[in-house]
Amino acid sequence: MKQYVLSAALASAALFYPAMGHADDEDPAGTHVTLYGLIDLAVASQHTSGQGTHNGMLTGGQTDSLWGMRGREDLDAGWHASFQLETGFNAGNGLVEDDSNRLFNYNAWVGLGQDAIGEVRLGRQSTIGRQFGNQLEQAGWKDMGLGATFKASDNFQFDNTVNYLSPAFGGLQLGLGYSFNADDSSASGFRTANNNRAYSVGLRYEQGPLLAIATWDQMRLGAVQAGGARPRALQLGMAYDFEVVKIAVAWSRQQDGYVGLDGADPDGFGVDVGPAAFVHGGRVDAWFVGATVPVGAGSVVVQWSPAKPSWSWQDGSRARTAQVGTLGYIYPLSKRTSVYTFAGYARNYTLDNQFDPDNSHTTRVAMGITHQF
Repeated sequence: MKQYVLSAALASAALFYPAMGHADDEDPAGTHVTLYGLIDLAVASQHTSGQGTHNGMLTGGQTDSLWGMRGREDLDAGWHASFQLETGFNAGNGLVEDDSNRLFNYNAWVGLGQDAIGEVRLGRQSTIGRQFGNQLEQAGWKDMGLGATFKASDNFQFDNTVNYLSPAFGGLQLGLGYSFNADDSSASGFRTANNNRAYSVGLRYEQGPLLAIATWDQMRLGAVQAGGARPRALQLGMAYDFEVVKIAVAWSRQQDGYVGLDGADPDGFGVDVGPAAFVHGGRVDAWFVGATVPVGAGSVVVQWSPAKPSWSWQDGSRARTAQVGTLGYIYPLSKRTSVYTFAGYARNYTLDNQFDPDNSHTTRVAMGITHQF
């Protein structure tokens, strides 16, 4: 089914893109449509305590493989219409990345905006917290980037979402978002008591080499899922580019589960909100430090993120502080193609289930290629 979906998507793009090209001929200044993509594959070796060592292909080692279309039409009086359709896929086997059979699993939204008042976007898209917070990332190494511990900045999207992005006033931008039914592609999107609803608010300040963000997210789970829990997350961070080094620091507090439904479900809630000890009153304080240092034509990237949980496990043992650290090098062969290598280590943390009562550890080493088109 997934192979059929991706084939249909490519066929649709082939038909759609020439039609937009014709529109560009009629109005070259007012209509803009771009077909784009990225392919990332690596060869990796991973060792997990208790599971041994596994070697193989790692799709999306540096960044997710994807393809998509985005466009904008300029209207009268400074207004514009815009859209984005985007799908993530596994470049190792060509299948759509998730198991939802969505034609566009990353983005599927249409927007209307005006230069002086901002833009409203309707459809499947990332939360404001994810859009702003993810900009602190130095390198998104597969399962070991910022989103490993700052789950509100991880790569997730919600259905049936309304996002508003203000213009930037003196470098300051406001974002507001609400999802009527965050994670059910089969639903109409109308609000009911059982819908998982999401709220997201963010401030972003960028001026020259300085970037600062503050975001707040809350998830209201449906009555039948995880007892109607309300996960929430606060993120604060900044980055500064000194030219000889770019440094990013951040802090996050996550409570009562993961707001992005992007963790694991070890206790069978039916939704990826985390372990019961976290969902029922637990919290996680996480910190992040990252640095990018130009070396020759490429860059050395270092990231470290500890995350301290507040709860105890069922056997009475205290949940230990997790740590995820990476060291990598990215070398551009051209504006569109780069090669990279990285090593990562996760302690008291698993790449599948996050916080681990068995206090296991994982080591991963990879070398790969990224190509944009």
